[in-house]
Amino acid sequence: MKRLSFVLALPLLFGTAPVGAQDAARDRHDLSGMWEAERFFFKVDDPPLLPATQAMIDGYQQRMKAGQIIYTGWTSCRPGAANAMVMTMNTIAIVQTADEIDLLYEEPRMNRRIRLGGKHPTKLAPSYLGDSVGTWDGDTLVVDTIGYNGNFELDAFALPTSMSMHTVERFTPSPDGKQIAIEITFEDPEYYSAPFSVKRVWKASDKRHQFDYDCSENPREEEFSHTYFVKDLYRPTCVRYEGKGAELSKIVCTKPDEVGVEAAN
Repeated sequence: MKRLSFVLALPLLFGTAPVGAQDAARDRHDLSGMWEAERFFFKVDDPPLLPATQAMIDGYQQRMKAGQIIYTGWTSCRPGAANAMVMTMNTIAIVQTADEIDLLYEEPRMNRRIRLGGKHPTKLAPSYLGDSVGTWDGDTLVVDTIGYNGNFELDAFALPTSMSMHTVERFTPSPDGKQIAIEITFEDPEYYSAPFSVKRVWKASDKRHQFDYDCSENPREEEFSHTYFVKDLYRPTCVRYEGKGAELSKIVCTKPDEVGVEAAN
């Protein structure tokens, strides 16, 4: 009986550590784990648009009211880091080492690398993800990103971006480690009159792994009749044509520089 009593007492001994000691033992600079958006957002509210940008957005709104689908970088599966900040879907797996933090998004599939304590290179090739460096401000991870290629929009209503865009993200974990509060500040003088910020929240996810993300390919011919492509870059190069009568269906692909010509015919 004495031996059994000793075994049962072990969990009690390890479970009686003061709350303060438990907090001290947890590394507040460790964001690793599986996360998901607290809720899904698809719109940025009241950004400071320049007049020309406002006219562009108004044109998109008129097309949507007329029944057209606005085809953006998000719709065409471009892995834009900035629009994923605004419209986070499904899970984000964070893998962290002493030198960097990787954000692995489930949708769209992409891997953002944040180098800790690094500097932006003097010569930087523009990309969908840009170049991100991170520093710690207390318990908050501050991520500075430049080098975007401008080939994506910020939300489902096609807020534009340019190669001049600069973002600063602040990731602040909650004291219990179950949430991360995120504030993203966007600065893009080509389309916006002043910097503006968007706030989001990620919560710890109990999902064990991420699922495959399969983006739609080879749209049907009739889909083009009610679709407006914000940029020709977003227009699919392959289109599926249903066979008429006994004819077989077919997929027709064009070269990128011929897509606009093909769609116009």
